[in-house]
Amino acid sequence: MAAPLRPPSSKAYGRETWIFTPTIASITAPTAVEINAAGGLDISCMLFSDTAKPGQSTNLVDRERRLCDTVTFQQIGTTTFSGGEMKAAFDPQGAAASNGVKAWEKFPEGTTGFLVRRLGLATATAVAAGQFVDVFPVEFGPPMPTVQGDGESAENAFVSTFAVTSTPAFKVAAV
Repeated sequence: MAAPLRPPSSKAYGRETWIFTPTIASITAPTAVEINAAGGLDISCMLFSDTAKPGQSTNLVDRERRLCDTVTFQQIGTTTFSGGEMKAAFDPQGAAASNGVKAWEKFPEGTTGFLVRRLGLATATAVAAGQFVDVFPVEFGPPMPTVQGDGESAENAFVSTFAVTSTPAFKVAAV
């Protein structure tokens, strides 16, 4: 028997990029141009760390027992892809199109598009062809101004619930 494999560590801290882009022709082959398009927005440094990220839940279902069965087993049931509540920095006194309101202006109720996540590379690096990303088709609900944190650390923010609207694509190479 061969020695067990030990994959190298892939650091995640500070290396998680989230970009919203309104259009991707194929989520299994997104282009770097689509991901970095001017109509999109890199929200990595706008999101608070407790923002709910897309998730997945798969049911385990007990199989029906037949009269002769003395043991039963499970099978895979429904898989649900879920969104969450995006929490982003917001300047309630910011001028239109300023950095403090770009996310607020980008995500009015009913906004659809794609959240693209890239892991393992510095957030300041633009997505390039050959890098792997995850692509989530999403729709946003109404945003609401709020405050993030308490006391001296409190910041103005907004929250917006989003739904994952179709099957995501994971670890696909940008072309």
